[in-house]
Amino acid sequence: MKKEQIIFLLCAIFTTFSIIGIGISIALESLLIFSLSILLATICCGVGFTLRKKLAASTNG
Repeated sequence: MKKEQIIFLLCAIFTTFSIIGIGISIALESLLIFSLSILLATICCGVGFTLRKKLAASTNG
């Protein structure tokens, strides 16, 4: 497995756990966990999309 694939896998796993955290926080009615989960999911998705864009740019040009 390439280094880029491992990074994408980790981003996907962290994003998945963050979305699970959102569901758990709704069940527990915890605003703090909800906010942290939303923040973590947004950061992980942003990092994944940024890395994908950089990888595509480096292979095309």
